[in-house]
Amino acid sequence: MKTQQCPACGHKINLKQAAEAKKLNGIFMLQCANCKQWSHENRKAAIVKNVGLILMLTGSVMGYFQLGGIIIGPIFAFTGGLIALATQLAVPRKLHTP
Repeated sequence: MKTQQCPACGHKINLKQAAEAKKLNGIFMLQCANCKQWSHENRKAAIVKNVGLILMLTGSVMGYFQLGGIIIGPIFAFTGGLIALATQLAVPRKLHTP
């Protein structure tokens, strides 16, 4: 079960039972069922995370087809995965202010 903590009230939000979720300008927004506050990821962090995921996917495809040698693809995939994971864990969600 995926949960996130609301930055406003600290309530644990189950992603499947959230009050509401929407995507606005490519950013995933989530509404807390407890305080009804919207939160979203930092725009720059979302871009870095997506670059990491694309790098991980590219490295996986390179490794599968053994493009660029036997070691280059897995290194790209590992580096992209580290970038995406570090960005997801290190940058907190922000409150949405309309």
